[in-house]
Amino acid sequence: MHEIETLIVQAASYLQIIFEAASVIVVAAGGIAFARAFFLYRKSDAEPIARRILGKYLIVALELQLGADIIATATDPTLEELAKLTAIAFVRTFLDYFLVREIREERVEDKPNET
Repeated sequence: MHEIETLIVQAASYLQIIFEAASVIVVAAGGIAFARAFFLYRKSDAEPIARRILGKYLIVALELQLGADIIATATDPTLEELAKLTAIAFVRTFLDYFLVREIREERVEDKPNET
């Protein structure tokens, strides 16, 4: 049974690294998409469009980071690690909530009045 446990911990460690690497790749892709949108839409509304695009990438990256933290804690569930995960999950969920809210608000502001 000890060998299986070691194998699971090693697999979780690799999976955590994959999630963290994916998060970095998503942030980098978001930066590229932001720059592309900013220069593509050279008119006055370029910034909100670019920020909305970057925000979507950041939301995905935050979710990937949270997944990596959950995997890390699952292999070593001490009270200290659970407390850290709770704090990290709260902060990342808080950021995620406000990013989604900001994207929705900007989308509503960009729509023309239908009255």
